[in-house]
Amino acid sequence: MAKKILIVDDEPDAISFIGTVLEDNHFDYISADNGNSGIEMARKERPHVILLDLIMPEKSGLMMFQEMKKDPELRNIPIVILSGASEVTGVDFKNFIFKPLPRNVKTVGQGQAFSPDDFLEKPIDPDELIKAIKKVLEKE
Repeated sequence: MAKKILIVDDEPDAISFIGTVLEDNHFDYISADNGNSGIEMARKERPHVILLDLIMPEKSGLMMFQEMKKDPELRNIPIVILSGASEVTGVDFKNFIFKPLPRNVKTVGQGQAFSPDDFLEKPIDPDELIKAIKKVLEKE
């Protein structure tokens, strides 16, 4: 059975492109167009990996990420951030939010810090995307 990937992105063209890449590499995919529907879809479908855009309406990818990592039922689903935020903001988001941590959680004081499983800058290179997905699936 093919692994199920959830794409959360507000751009229909991005979902179509990424979905085609996934299908060409024998993955099934489902999609959501904002963080609210992304959380609902993650609860309902229990995907193997989530591909998450950062900048979206209603609930941003950052808010969805934080909510998922606080939820005991969702926190272990691997998340790969796919974003053009660096180009839009001038901030190097890969180095800003991608700090390699032991499998999702590291205690910091009284709280927890979470890191995505990987980060890819848009425009997405299909080979890099599949490599990132396979890498996080190997950790399961």
